[in-house]
Amino acid sequence: LVLTIASERLELTRFTPLAPGRKKSFALASLLILSGAGLEALSPPAGIRLASAGFAALGFWLFFSDIARRTVRQQGLARFSAVCLLSGYFWLTVSGLVGLAAAPVESGFVYDAFLHSLFLGFVFSMVFGHAPIVLPAVMKIAVPYRPRFYFHWLLLQASLLARLAGDAMGSAAFRRWGALGNAAALALFFLSTFWAVRQGRQAKL
Repeated sequence: LVLTIASERLELTRFTPLAPGRKKSFALASLLILSGAGLEALSPPAGIRLASAGFAALGFWLFFSDIARRTVRQQGLARFSAVCLLSGYFWLTVSGLVGLAAAPVESGFVYDAFLHSLFLGFVFSMVFGHAPIVLPAVMKIAVPYRPRFYFHWLLLQASLLARLAGDAMGSAAFRRWGALGNAAALALFFLSTFWAVRQGRQAKL
């Protein structure tokens, strides 16, 4: 998931020429992730640290190289998508730093922070930002942008921060409330997207 998303974003950098060496640093970060995944079978702590270094490096690379740093200055869907992407890169970096600091992350609070900053913070921020663009292109379903889209994005970010705060404090109760907020953010995303699709269909009638 990480490399697929990152590669798609790399392709879009053709609209913003990269400084010399930037593509090499992208390739190095990707190589760290792949090498860490292979090494993890032999030495879990070393493999996770190597892959985590790749996550952190790739998140940093994307945050400072992606076209979203420009489109975030625009309005409407372009800005919303950019906000989602930049927050996702932040969470990818956080996941990498957690893995670097606390490998092996196999269970407990550290595992929770590592896993959810990656799959909720990064992957679902990407989903939030791309859904209004990808669904019309792939499924021919109109998803008109609505400012309310920021609600599910904001709820995901706030609840994930609460969840990681609970992990850092070793508080199961705090983590539980964060998890409920995570679930509510995903539910709100699906409902808001469905509502936007329905409004788009009604507008065509």
